Amino acid sequence: MLMLFAAAAAVPACTGRDLSLSTDARNGDFNGMSHCGTYLVLRNRSRRACQLPGLPTVTLRDAAGRVLPLSRRAPAGMHPGPVTRPVVVPVGGQVATGLRWVSGPVYDHSRKLNVRTAKIAIAGRTLTTQLRATIYAQAGQPASFDQPPLETFR
Repeated sequence: MLMLFAAAAAVPACTGRDLSLSTDARNGDFNGMSHCGTYLVLRNRSRRACQLPGLPTVTLRDAAGRVLPLSRRAPAGMHPGPVTRPVVVPVGGQVATGLRWVSGPVYDHSRKLNVRTAKIAIAGRTLTTQLRATIYAQAGQPASFDQPPLETFR
């Protein structure tokens, strides 16, 4: 077990230049019951394997580039907070986190937020991708989205 940890520790951290960011909704895999979602996919474009934090910070922005008042809900079973291990991304490999949110006015007093971009900060560089989404929340309550840890993506 110690050798596995030492091997993972020897893999350098990914830099923003190593990666590209895109979305993949997998033909609506997340859609249904007033919910939508997409995967945020990070691809290693470098010539070496690198590692990322298991749960990167995602910010969603509106058309004017303003950060929307949204929070990430902790994955089920990870309370009081998630404990995640770094993820190694091989050369040419991809990892992803699946975002999911309420996409319809299901509350008595709904409010909506219009998302136009998603951003992830990696080692001082911000990666950006277009994301057209409408997220609903109860008026007067915080809006949120689900975000599990990164996993291998094919």
